[in-house]
Amino acid sequence: MPPSYASEKAELLDVIAPRHSLLSGRYKQSFAYIALQSRMPGIMSQVTKTLLLNQSYLEKLHGTNLDKEIHIIIESIERLRKELRRDREFLLFHGNESDKPEWNAFISELPRPKRSYFRASWLHSECYLYRRIHSFFESSKYLRDFDYFADLKRDDLIISARAINCLTMATRGLSKNYECFSRLMRINLWSNHFDIQLAAFVFDSPEDNKNIDVLAKVADLDRRILVDESLQVWNCLLKAKGQKEIIVDYICDNSGFELFTDLLFVEYLIDQELATQVRLHVKAIPWYISDAMKSDVEWTISYLKDNKDEHVSSLGKKLERLMKSEHILVAPPSYFWTGPQSYFVMVDSNIELYKMLTQAQLAIFKGDLNYRKLLGDYIWDFTEEFITCLRGFRPTNMCAMRNVKCEVICGLPEGVADHLLKVDPNWMISGYYGVIQYTDSFKCKCDAQQSLCSLNNKA
Repeated sequence: MPPSYASEKAELLDVIAPRHSLLSGRYKQSFAYIALQSRMPGIMSQVTKTLLLNQSYLEKLHGTNLDKEIHIIIESIERLRKELRRDREFLLFHGNESDKPEWNAFISELPRPKRSYFRASWLHSECYLYRRIHSFFESSKYLRDFDYFADLKRDDLIISARAINCLTMATRGLSKNYECFSRLMRINLWSNHFDIQLAAFVFDSPEDNKNIDVLAKVADLDRRILVDESLQVWNCLLKAKGQKEIIVDYICDNSGFELFTDLLFVEYLIDQELATQVRLHVKAIPWYISDAMKSDVEWTISYLKDNKDEHVSSLGKKLERLMKSEHILVAPPSYFWTGPQSYFVMVDSNIELYKMLTQAQLAIFKGDLNYRKLLGDYIWDFTEEFITCLRGFRPTNMCAMRNVKCEVICGLPEGVADHLLKVDPNWMISGYYGVIQYTDSFKCKCDAQQSLCSLNNKA
């Protein structure tokens, strides 16, 4: 290794991530560094533990002794953990990965100094680690389809029983108006925290748990929403009134209780004829511990359908009917959602997915990871406009709903970030603040291919 490269590679700075830089573990006072240094090794240990705990079940399922395969996977995970701690370079994929060509091309095109765990963009490092973990299972004969995060995702829904019952009751028979729409949208935004608060809340009246106004107040929603452009989202959907086909693309985030609130929101869109079809975009492989897959959608609806509470069971049966009639459907799996690329390169790297999004009246991007990919894991000025930070990625009208969990954010009113830094220094990583941001599409009147080329040039 040339001395100049060795010294450059070792350069980790004990500072916060500066403005106008990529979020990276290179900056030791950033959340990216903490996550790579502490959180990712813990997740690898969790995968190993889950594999061992499920060994007997897997052997019964496959009717074979899996000791050798499990041993190989655990050894591979341990080797990956050591590579991370030593800030080694990303390796090319040589297994049975369906997206191997795309990943290898991406890694090969990265500049060498930005190809190691702590010096790369945090987005690149984190996605690479999750992708590498699953590659170990893909090389297995019997464990290719084993979801090592499934138990955690399902437990998250099961322990939220009270919140599920309350929200199911409160969302029956909602009117078609902005007030109901916005409350449901905000509850959906806070679903990562809302179930905990709801489970601990003592209602003044037994009827309060059936009242969406009361439920919205439980989570103290308004105080912590830094940007709320839900009215623009509402108006966007109203503009499509009368169209034969109104498609909403819903790019999902977490499974568990959050997916349940996603389905409540989607149900409302269909019931109120704000959409004729909602396409759920989920992950093709286990991802970021809790991200939703097709199997999670199916399991969640089955869990609701079989629930002892008649209202919850009725909801599950209704969702099953909506799935069968394709008013709600799971979009064809795309490995782009588990790739390392920011979304503004979609028009170049996955034209078919981009074309699919252009068919929709609205695309809703849920969660922190989707937000980071929309903004490219780049630390913009707090007040930079959302539309600017998308860097030309505007296949359709777009909404981003996200709890703030890292230093990537934009579109804030002047002075808000300065105030938050004074009263809550950890506001960017706590998850206690959120945004609902919106931008209109940018579509020209020429044919689709010319439009895509034009957008590509502008990006």
